[in-house]
Amino acid sequence: MRRKLVLIQLSRALVPLLVMLHHLSTTMMDYYGFNIWNLAYLPLTGGVYYFFSLSGFMAYYIYRKKFGKKGQLKDFLVNRFIRIYPLYWVVTIAFLILAFLFPWFATGAERDPAVILTSIFLVPNPEWQDPFLIVAWSLEYTIYFYLMFSLLFINPRFIGKALFVGWGVFSFFGATGIVYIDHFLFDFLFVSYNFMFIAGVVCAWLILNVKIPLSAGYLFMVLGLLGFPITWMNALNPFMEISFETSASVSIMLLLIGLGAIDLKKDIHIPNALHQLGNAAFAIYLVHNVVLDLFAELMDQAGLHEVVGDIGMSLILVILMMFFGVLAHFKLELPLHRIFKGWLQQNKAPVVARDGTDAATKNT
Repeated sequence: MRRKLVLIQLSRALVPLLVMLHHLSTTMMDYYGFNIWNLAYLPLTGGVYYFFSLSGFMAYYIYRKKFGKKGQLKDFLVNRFIRIYPLYWVVTIAFLILAFLFPWFATGAERDPAVILTSIFLVPNPEWQDPFLIVAWSLEYTIYFYLMFSLLFINPRFIGKALFVGWGVFSFFGATGIVYIDHFLFDFLFVSYNFMFIAGVVCAWLILNVKIPLSAGYLFMVLGLLGFPITWMNALNPFMEISFETSASVSIMLLLIGLGAIDLKKDIHIPNALHQLGNAAFAIYLVHNVVLDLFAELMDQAGLHEVVGDIGMSLILVILMMFFGVLAHFKLELPLHRIFKGWLQQNKAPVVARDGTDAATKNT
């Protein structure tokens, strides 16, 4: 069984690319009336939904054999913390510095103590105020999902699974309105986004337990990719009675199953640059909107749009978002991971072998 899924890894880059397209289109529309593929009229492009499902997929694929084993729950939660918070905090600080240097860059929420606390710790705000980094609203749900996913590490044969399934059932009741409590925490805890995470878990289970032919894998992959533009077109000019969220979710599940099935049956080789792009996806996702807002304003004040036009301006902004995102990955994200993991290793109690010797030095 392959541990590294090359196509799934590469598909991580879809998240920031789709989100960037939407934000870029909205920004260009606001400044110059240039609406890229009419994406500014969409609620989303589906990139965040893919982020949710992919998180569930990878969590199950990587940790499924560690459920119930001693110390694995702590390792899971610590690894998730390192994966999200250090880089997020650095980018948040950078945002606050820019807001201080450029008053037009500020949103006003920087002075609200409640927003400050909920932004730092990525917890839901009672007033539904987004974090300073607008894209970080999705991280609040991601962290919540990881906490619920951790239930599977507790007696996975029955109790953990029962609690996890129960969470899914209550989410269904809450999202469909069968049960409703007028409180912001209820709206957060039992939202429809939960099904996207769960769908990712289901997709991982399917490719691991159901024999999916390679030809079917390619078919699912193509249908999944086509599902995104079809979802966009249907949202703009409806021709199917299906919601944006449902259509995007079906496309995402098809894509995950297809890519996963291909990865498990075929050796895939991609250029290292594309592999690194997948690795840098989270950094690009966090950084891109700050870069977009900053450079769109500066370039507009400099009159660059009059020189390069709509397409030229859009390309420059995409290049800048990608450049600073990749730079943040190599210069911030990776060093922060090494620092935190090194610190945790130094503070981790040594494993003692049965004869009382330190397992780390037993074979030296």
